[in-house]
Amino acid sequence: MSKRARDGEADSPSKRLKSDSSAPASRAPKGPIGVKPEDLIAQKKAEIAAKLAALKKGNASGPVPPLASSSSVVSSAALTKPGAVDDIARRVAEAKKRVADASSRASLSDNPYLAKKTAAPDPSAPQGAGLNMAAHPLLMDSTPFAPASKKDRYKPMQPKFATIKANARNAPATPPPLAAVATPVAKPQGVSANPYLTQPTAPVKSDNKDEIVFEGAPKERVGRTLRFNQKGKYIAIADEKRREAQLEELKARVVEQAKKTGLDGAFETLEKTIRREPPPDVEWWDQPFLKTYALLDALTLENLPIRSAESPITLYIQHPIPIPPADEATTSGIELKPAKMTKKEMKKMRKQRRAADLQEKRDRVKMGLIPPDPPKVKLSNMMKVLASDAVADPTKVEARVRREVALRRHTHDKMNAERKLTDEQRREKIDGKKVEEERKGLDACLFRVRTLSDPSHRFKVRKNAEQMGLTGVCIYHPGFSVVYVEGATKFMRAYKKLMLSRIQWTEHARPRGARPGDEEEAAEGEADGAGGSKDADAATEEKESLDGNRCDLIWEGVIRERSFSTFRPKSCPTDNMAKETLGKKLEGMWDQAKAFVIPEEEM
Repeated sequence: MSKRARDGEADSPSKRLKSDSSAPASRAPKGPIGVKPEDLIAQKKAEIAAKLAALKKGNASGPVPPLASSSSVVSSAALTKPGAVDDIARRVAEAKKRVADASSRASLSDNPYLAKKTAAPDPSAPQGAGLNMAAHPLLMDSTPFAPASKKDRYKPMQPKFATIKANARNAPATPPPLAAVATPVAKPQGVSANPYLTQPTAPVKSDNKDEIVFEGAPKERVGRTLRFNQKGKYIAIADEKRREAQLEELKARVVEQAKKTGLDGAFETLEKTIRREPPPDVEWWDQPFLKTYALLDALTLENLPIRSAESPITLYIQHPIPIPPADEATTSGIELKPAKMTKKEMKKMRKQRRAADLQEKRDRVKMGLIPPDPPKVKLSNMMKVLASDAVADPTKVEARVRREVALRRHTHDKMNAERKLTDEQRREKIDGKKVEEERKGLDACLFRVRTLSDPSHRFKVRKNAEQMGLTGVCIYHPGFSVVYVEGATKFMRAYKKLMLSRIQWTEHARPRGARPGDEEEAAEGEADGAGGSKDADAATEEKESLDGNRCDLIWEGVIRERSFSTFRPKSCPTDNMAKETLGKKLEGMWDQAKAFVIPEEEM
């Protein structure tokens, strides 16, 4: 026995099915009262045939009655009620809409980057320009997009425009809005319509070839203002020139007075330190190419003297002579210098060489290639060599031996005389050695001597320089003396030793013809009161004292070429004469020697 349904609760299909399944098979299914199953099937077939006919005719606008399912059976009486067909059509439309929404949500969940399709604008909406213009279609869709899942919430959105040139070219051209297809705006006729618009100078890639670009407002013209000179400007310039003229006149008078007194060198040095000379018209490195720098302004680069045939600048390149490296000296044919040996090693080598030559000569005599030497007979071995002849006639044998000894001596002296160099050959040999030393390099030295009044010191300074092939000058000045020498490095070392060590600057020279012991005898005689004359006393008193006399090396260095051809002494009472003697290149040496301070005195 089945339960009774509650009040207000309709029998659900599941309950009906359960009750139907529990009923006996012989029991007929429930249905509308008074309607047979055959009539219901026939009715449904008629409805389906009517729908098919309506579809064929194209009458899709009219409402189509839905098919009856097996679970819900509508009676013919219910279908014949008024408004039932409209209700069915409304339900079908809602079902279709729900199916379309479900399909769109499914597609968006698969690809969240797809944008929603916007509805086409309603053609019945008013279109126009200005405030009456319709909004853009993208602005009308204001519904926010909700991601289908929590995972898709942080995915980036698809851009609504192309970000790459290739995508921009491939993107479909969107039709312009209706507002853009409006009445064309009239273009200005030429630049005169708007002076601030000009034609573009560079080609602009644009569809519109007559596009006008704004380049900016023209610059305002500023008029020149009057500039007045301040009061007293030219008076100050004239006063300045008068002061300079007075200063030059005063300086000329001072120099003239200094020349008369011999102190012009000190004023010239002071003037150089105070005021420098103006730059020359052309520097020395530009003199071969330009006479004055004004040619650069007057002429162009093509008309300058450097483009002429006489110019030292040419298109030819001078390549230096290649010098082989040191390790390839033997392979390139350059003979290396032998190692320098001592005297003992040289004697040993000579002894071994002479012994080897003598042994070779003996071997050749034994082989019969050369005749043996005649016996060397002397007075000491005469009886041993010529035993029988010496006993028979000893006087004759002695005379013969003496002639042979004299002949051998004469031959020896003749050979030595032939090997001996003449005076000219000896001088040439010495000069050749000096030239070889000069090729190795030139050095120069500057010496400062407190006094060179002693004739012996002067002679040694001059004669040694001439013998060593040195050139330069020796200047005698009342204040001090300067010796400048230049020459080969080897001879400069010897000359420095002479000036700094060998010469005794504090000792006077002995009188001419006197012996080393004469000075001691004269000193003893003066002590006894028996020797010495008035002339000798006068000569001793006239000699200048050399106490404190010394020689200092002020400067030494390597030079490129000689400045003097010979070594000559000269007396110069003033600084200007000394500078003229040294020349323009070396006049600074005199100032350096004059400013030199002895280290002991400075301390």
